[in-house]
Amino acid sequence: MDKGKRTGISVGEKPTVTMDVTNGTVIYIWKTSILTRVLDHKIAKCVGCGVCLICPWDAITMGPVKETASGLIEGAPLVNVDPDLCTFCGLCDSACIFRAFEARYEGEGAINEYERIDGIHRIDEEKCAPCVLCTKVCPTDSLEVDVKVNRKESLVTYQGEEYAKGTINIDEKKCSFCGLCEILCPDAISIYWSEAVEPPDFRPAVGIRVNEDHCDYCGLCADICPDDAISVECIESGPRTIKQPEITGELKHDNTTCVKCGLCAEVCPYEALEVTKPFSGEVIIKQLDKCDPTGCHNCFNICPIKAIYPTGTADKIEILEHCMYCGACVIACPYDVLDIKREGYNVDQIERAKEWEAARKRAFESIVGISPPSSGLFERDIVVDIARKESQQIKQHEAWDSVDGERKAAMRAAQDLRNLLKKKPRHHLQVERGRVDKLIKTMKSPEKGQEEE
Repeated sequence: MDKGKRTGISVGEKPTVTMDVTNGTVIYIWKTSILTRVLDHKIAKCVGCGVCLICPWDAITMGPVKETASGLIEGAPLVNVDPDLCTFCGLCDSACIFRAFEARYEGEGAINEYERIDGIHRIDEEKCAPCVLCTKVCPTDSLEVDVKVNRKESLVTYQGEEYAKGTINIDEKKCSFCGLCEILCPDAISIYWSEAVEPPDFRPAVGIRVNEDHCDYCGLCADICPDDAISVECIESGPRTIKQPEITGELKHDNTTCVKCGLCAEVCPYEALEVTKPFSGEVIIKQLDKCDPTGCHNCFNICPIKAIYPTGTADKIEILEHCMYCGACVIACPYDVLDIKREGYNVDQIERAKEWEAARKRAFESIVGISPPSSGLFERDIVVDIARKESQQIKQHEAWDSVDGERKAAMRAAQDLRNLLKKKPRHHLQVERGRVDKLIKTMKSPEKGQEEE
């Protein structure tokens, strides 16, 4: 093989790097004549957790997470990627548990398979009723269900006069709002579903009521209730036969959007779901005295799965079991109240092992504190051919003293622009969107630009 093409790049060919924003996705493209590397950053999926800061090239920096969590900024990227530093290695993609990054490679021999940190979502079809509860509480809308239950009128057959007397009671404290009773008998039972499913109990409805004018106390709703929340007593009725209902259907799971938080498994009344989270660990409340859950809602607002909430007691805040230990709340907190301790990670392994997966493993271990990020992450054995190097004609950079004044000013301005974009993520966003008026004012008069912000 030609030594000049070992990396897939012809000798002397400089890759072109471009950036574009389309439908809320920042698209970075690195391209040569025979290989294309693409990195998509999906702004809406990013939660600002900072896991992607394992980038060994320091190409990723945090954006305005605190400002976004507090509501001061809306729609801004919570992390910024410097395309000049990015090598398109895909580490950010394989570490992001929210799939905010997607790295792909195009060209002859390009491989798009690699290990990634990911959880596991399992459905026990024998235990699953199914019902609608998990679909109502899923924070990422990753579950879809089709439930079929025989209607009550097809199961209760009278041999004469249709009448019944009795009592029916529903204990809403026990009810999980699985929805089966309403599907069985919509004329007599109504569930008042809620759009806002809030912690800590994540009840998907505000109440359930019975219209006894349409209830004949057959008891079928009590038979199918998984929570023993319904009690029915029939005192008197006309001659009738009652058949038990059949519950059929299918629960579908979208693995591409599911973040494996485990909330669905926690609320499932049938214990039909099992979830392994991407990370194990704990969130530590280290400075509770600084926490102000009344005036500051940053951690509640930034959490993508509502795993942290205000208690209204002396405890102030509580972290729930389905917390994924992503760390977004830690970064969003303006008072340094929280800390994250990750103890382990789960990996979606691939069958074909590749030599660079060892480096990827070291990167994953750095996230959970097993090894520091810089411990030989991408070690390379480089052999320099001295004789060949001496024979090459190397063009030296022009001496600074020989550069004319106009070019010096342009070079200084370019460096000032680079420094400003690194310090001010908001300006980085403005450049991406073509809004450079404020940026120009800031560069011409830094003090005035700061006042305007």
